[in-house]
Amino acid sequence: MKHLLYLFLFSSLLFPDNRFRLKKANVMESKTIQGESVKFISGNVIFTKGTLVLNCQEGRHYENNDLAILYRRVSAIQDGRTLTCDTLKFYSKEDRILSIGSPHVWDPDYDLKADTITVFTEKDSGVALGNVLLIQKGQIITADRIEYQKDPEKDGISYTAIGNVTIEDSSRIATCGLAQYDRSNEMTILEIEPEIKDNGRILSGEKIILSYHEEELKKLHIPKKSSAITPVNGYQQSKFDSLAFGDTLLFQDDMEGSVLSGFFKNGSLDSLRIEGMAKTLYHVFEDSIYQGKNNASGDTIIMTFLNSDLDQLYIIGGSEGKYSPDPISNDMNFPVIYSANKIHYRLKDEETDFKGNANINHEKTNLEAGFVTVNWKSNMLNAIPKLEKDTLNEPIRPLIKEKGKDPMSGDEMTYNLETKKGRIIQGHTKADDGYYTGDQIRNETEKVIFIENSTYTTCDLDTAHFHFESKRMKVIQNDIVIARPIILHLGQIPIFGLPLGIFPHKGGQRHSGWIMPSYGESKSRGQYLQGLGFYWAASDYWDSKFTLDFGDMEGAVFKMNNAYRMRYKFNGNLNIRNQQFLSGSNNISDITNARKSSTNIRWNHTQKLRYNQSFNANVTYSSSGDYDFRKKYGQTEADRMNQKSISNISYSKRWPKSKNSLSASYYSNRDLLIDDKVNLLSPYYVAPTKAGTQLNIINQTFPKASFRHGQSNLIPTTSTDKKWFNTITWNYGLSFNNKDRDYYESISTDSSDSFIWGADSTGELIVQNEQNSGWVHTSSLNAPQKLFKYISVNPSINLRSVWVDESFQGEWVDSSHSFNKAANRGFATRTTGSFSINSNTQIYGLFPIPIGPVKAIRHVMTPSIGYSWTPDFSKPVFGRDLGYIITETDSAGNEYIFDKFAGTMAGNTPRSERKSMNLGLNNVFQAKVKKGDEYKKIDLLSWRISTSYNFAADSMNLSNLRSSLRSKIAGKLNLDLSLTHDFYTYDSKKKKRISEYNINENGYLEPRLTSARLSTGFRFSGKRWSDNTKEDNEVDTTQADEDLAGPGLNAPLKNMRNTLSGKNLWSTNISLSYSYTATNPEDPRKTFWVNTNSSFNVTQKWRVSYRARFDMIQRDLVSHSFSVHRDLHCWELSLNWTPSGLGQGINFKLNVKSPTLKDLKLEKKSGVFSGPRL
Repeated sequence: MKHLLYLFLFSSLLFPDNRFRLKKANVMESKTIQGESVKFISGNVIFTKGTLVLNCQEGRHYENNDLAILYRRVSAIQDGRTLTCDTLKFYSKEDRILSIGSPHVWDPDYDLKADTITVFTEKDSGVALGNVLLIQKGQIITADRIEYQKDPEKDGISYTAIGNVTIEDSSRIATCGLAQYDRSNEMTILEIEPEIKDNGRILSGEKIILSYHEEELKKLHIPKKSSAITPVNGYQQSKFDSLAFGDTLLFQDDMEGSVLSGFFKNGSLDSLRIEGMAKTLYHVFEDSIYQGKNNASGDTIIMTFLNSDLDQLYIIGGSEGKYSPDPISNDMNFPVIYSANKIHYRLKDEETDFKGNANINHEKTNLEAGFVTVNWKSNMLNAIPKLEKDTLNEPIRPLIKEKGKDPMSGDEMTYNLETKKGRIIQGHTKADDGYYTGDQIRNETEKVIFIENSTYTTCDLDTAHFHFESKRMKVIQNDIVIARPIILHLGQIPIFGLPLGIFPHKGGQRHSGWIMPSYGESKSRGQYLQGLGFYWAASDYWDSKFTLDFGDMEGAVFKMNNAYRMRYKFNGNLNIRNQQFLSGSNNISDITNARKSSTNIRWNHTQKLRYNQSFNANVTYSSSGDYDFRKKYGQTEADRMNQKSISNISYSKRWPKSKNSLSASYYSNRDLLIDDKVNLLSPYYVAPTKAGTQLNIINQTFPKASFRHGQSNLIPTTSTDKKWFNTITWNYGLSFNNKDRDYYESISTDSSDSFIWGADSTGELIVQNEQNSGWVHTSSLNAPQKLFKYISVNPSINLRSVWVDESFQGEWVDSSHSFNKAANRGFATRTTGSFSINSNTQIYGLFPIPIGPVKAIRHVMTPSIGYSWTPDFSKPVFGRDLGYIITETDSAGNEYIFDKFAGTMAGNTPRSERKSMNLGLNNVFQAKVKKGDEYKKIDLLSWRISTSYNFAADSMNLSNLRSSLRSKIAGKLNLDLSLTHDFYTYDSKKKKRISEYNINENGYLEPRLTSARLSTGFRFSGKRWSDNTKEDNEVDTTQADEDLAGPGLNAPLKNMRNTLSGKNLWSTNISLSYSYTATNPEDPRKTFWVNTNSSFNVTQKWRVSYRARFDMIQRDLVSHSFSVHRDLHCWELSLNWTPSGLGQGINFKLNVKSPTLKDLKLEKKSGVFSGPRL
């Protein structure tokens, strides 16, 4: 038997086949287990199948199933590939090996280990599970599962690694949840949270694709949600020693975007390209010292590396960023914000190029240019319009703007970000409304700028109509410009020169300077100067203006206006005016001997305090001196007699939440001419005409205090469902006044028709004194309600109670039919009040009228009715006699009234009862107009009528019927009509209206028209025949400041403005005003005024205007004027002429438009144009 076994093994070796055969075993024993024959073998066991050889020391062979289970020192060898493990199951029919227990598969190209490995022997493929370790071509791959297959023509395997995948080589580590490696194309795809660590740099995205060439990584691609993070570290510079290190710093440079591509050279990262909303954050170090961080973004970001360090960075398309310097290691304390079409960073050189539409903002400085380069080591910035080789970007001249300074531009610019000093070649800058140019502009300090070979003009043309030229110019920001020498050029022709020129340069702020006067001549004033003075801008909080008006036939006026203001705290002004007029002479040389003086001082102060408090003061002092009464000075005798010193000081406090307020004030009025008014020898003596006449010396009110509680709900609620009593509101006020008055009182002399001011036995005038004080309480109660949801009703009660410390008692004297008045010291009170109730509703009507854009007309009618009652407090109210008034009747039945409160703080007691019903109707007509896809509401017409009926009146209970109609047709034609009708007739014999209704011939009530007023205005204009010009909205600064004086004119010459736009050839404004008054029907009065204002653009630069006013009743031309205007670009010329009438005169003016050079003018005035009088 033993010999037969050896023979079998020997024959199988000589004639191999693909059947699974047992080739060798030291011991073999056959057993039947559950009906199946099983061979138990041991000792140098060898199985074969084709080229596959299995070895072990012990095993089982299930022949029926072609299954072999091998134990102890198990190995499998096939075509140079070896497998070792503790236990092996070979499924012959499937050509599948399952290895368990430290399985290990290797060949010359790869090495694989795992907890279990399944090998498919026919395909050189398999599946490794659990703690899988694969080594191939210098890479170490670990995973939970690897499925692999080897191409016989390749020297490695393709695999799919799943779960906790790690791929490591000599320079990088990749991790992910799924990795697929294609050996044929040398490509690895990482998915499920993929991440690659390369020299400390971390790359991640939704998917990572790695491409190799001859086992060397050449390209990395992340198609979506890409990110690159690089940890960096260094030191912060010591705060105390610039040569020492401070704290250790750890940062992360970050780059992210949609798509990322990395390119490798010699296995190291050479460049990165990220596209789609790309962002990058990197930190700048110099010799390991942290300098700052840079945050940038753009369409595409490209990074290049040198020796694994970031070397250069490009940002392309919509590039922008922010560099934040470290304040400890840099002198720059503010970030640099920048943008450009393309940005190029050279990190080793610490330089940055901004190419195309460059914009850099640092602190309060902003730079725009076509190309900018910045050296961050030296903080030097250079800007030019564009690079010579740049053919894609448009040139942009460098323009620098600094807050509080004027912008500057030029052909080339150099600027130091640290020192803020710079230089501009062929520079240009604008200040206020002027323009400066120079061959070179440089700033010495933040406020001082030097310009070489400079020019200054307010003309914006390339070749200015005029300019000032200077070799050297010094500009002091927000102060002045100094030029020396300076030459005025008209066109390019020099006119005159000065060794020194000074211009204001305040950037729109206030600045000190001389105020140039206007010159003129008139019959009353002679030759005059108007407005000569100086303006002093002392600080940001106060200024002064000193002016002098002078006429050689009238005198002089000196004015000083001082204003001060502290924002959110207080403001005020102190004004002083002194007049020195000629008296009895028209020669100015006599002013020292023949003059009359007047001084007026006014001080106003307003101060806001904390917690809703305020303080106000107004003080006036007037002194007239020894005036004569010539009317030509514009003061009446009454005005000159009314010379007083008035002071008014007040304090207030509010509590907004509680709607309470408190105020207190002091008032004083002192007559400065009182001594002259009671002096018989004074020209100002006031002679009394009866006994008891009083002249006030001083009148004071102190204190005057008041408290008020504003409108509040009587029963407040926060509920949205309010009851009727929740709408009741109330308010309350309390005031206290204490008056103190000193005065002189006249008495009669022995002669009954002669009166003098009261005096004692020595002739000293007796000063009388009166003191009066009182409390006033006011309150009201309102209860607005809604009836039936549509009718508004508002009843209201008003009460007023006065408490005084003195009243009067009247003792009837029957013989004289009068009362003897006697003061009654002591507390007295009087309470009065009124009641009213008003109601209204709204009624709507809609009429569809589809005419053009008008779709419908809406009519809103608002009827209202009200009733008010004010009792007669001289009679019993609700059956109770209040005792405010004493009534006596003489024998003839005439009543005489004595009011106990007349002459006190309470004032006269109301004695007129009024029971009035008010009726009104308001009508509004509106159009619903469609413009495009939108509907708009336009008011067409409003018509209001109202009247009232007083039930308590003895006669003529019905008041006049008043109505008004207003309309604005097409937005251009204004119509305003008001009418008043009287229900009662007019008695032509008695010359007054009587208590009889005005009945017409048919027996109907016909209210008669007593007054009417109609006013309207409209405008006509015509466009140019061919208009290609832009609309000209320039203001005509040559227009006269005053208009022709005439009946009915509110403000002379103030409306002479150009209403002609650049698109119109001509324009005419017409306004009409008609009034009719017939209080006396037999003597009606009418006025009818027509005003016209027409303008005609003769050319683009010439304009002619005519203005006239007509009296259509008298058929008279009241006034008219002509004006001609010529636009000279930066200059302008005007001529205004009034041929006749009160405003007869002429005004010629040629001037520069710029307000800065407003004194560069030629002007001649006469007549009304010569300005106001002194």
